[in-house]
Amino acid sequence: MKKTKIILFLIFLIYPFFSYSHVNHYDKLKMIEMDVLRNGKKIGYNKYSFRNQNNLLIVNNEINFAAKLMGINLLVVNGSSTETYKNGKLIKFNSDTIQNKKKKYNKLILDENKKTFKINGSSFKGALPSTALVGNWWNHSILQSEMIISPLSGSLKFQEVYFLSKETLKIKNKNHITRKFKIIMKKNIDDKKKEEFNIWLDDKSKIILKVSYSKFGDWEYIVTNVEKFY
Repeated sequence: MKKTKIILFLIFLIYPFFSYSHVNHYDKLKMIEMDVLRNGKKIGYNKYSFRNQNNLLIVNNEINFAAKLMGINLLVVNGSSTETYKNGKLIKFNSDTIQNKKKKYNKLILDENKKTFKINGSSFKGALPSTALVGNWWNHSILQSEMIISPLSGSLKFQEVYFLSKETLKIKNKNHITRKFKIIMKKNIDDKKKEEFNIWLDDKSKIILKVSYSKFGDWEYIVTNVEKFY
């Protein structure tokens, strides 16, 4: 945990744009659409829609994809979720997902008095610190958090974040100046088993434009469309 805090502190020091309220940064966004690719082939989509209602920011997510190996379904996911924020703070989260015909879910609510999230999930039931973040690719706050709550099942993972380089990323014949980060995620801090993700953050909009990782193939989530309220 101490090592993670040092890494995150260095990110704050070098990149002060992370210091403002992250969720409020998305107030003018209407939609973020991402293609889901495996081994360079599109297999589905991930779509986030945003709306402001009664001083609340509500984010809806749809994800659908099917990965196959030699014609056999390897991983099929169909899911949706709703996040509710008040004054930039997550107060409620609900998700329902069917993964390979198995139901996964996460029902989360903020307990302001105890500063915890009450979670009823398919993999975890109990309380977690309200400093943890529900993992979603629309929210660049993921680059600040030490603890990530699974949006599918409510389980907790620990992570370390590293800045790698400043890169030009080309999407649909348009060049974007980005900052590339690596996230190393573990179920336990000292766990040797880990997952690694590469993140490309747009320097101007502060939107995560691309995510890549390797697990039974090479996966990519790439932003194809961003819409704003005017």
